[in-house]
Amino acid sequence: MHERLRKWMSNESLKPSKLAENIKVNRATISHILSGRNKPSIEFLQKLLNNYSDLNANWLITGVGYMKKNQNIKESDNDKKIDKIVVFFDDNSFDELKR
Repeated sequence: MHERLRKWMSNESLKPSKLAENIKVNRATISHILSGRNKPSIEFLQKLLNNYSDLNANWLITGVGYMKKNQNIKESDNDKKIDKIVVFFDDNSFDELKR
């Protein structure tokens, strides 16, 4: 979950100190969560989601769905894109399709 929180913060151009200030938690709390040392508490999640109502709690907690509630493009922990497709034929020839 800390990686999704980091990804969301990057998307929002939000520094850890500013997030801590905005949701009224100690800076160390944010630091420990982002490092993976601590898991976020329910109280932390409530403060975060109350202050950032467009953040999708399901995505943040489970990684399923969209980063933002009103978003129609699915976020993924995997940012890979198809570069090329190779098609092999039964005569041992092939074609390469590039994007």
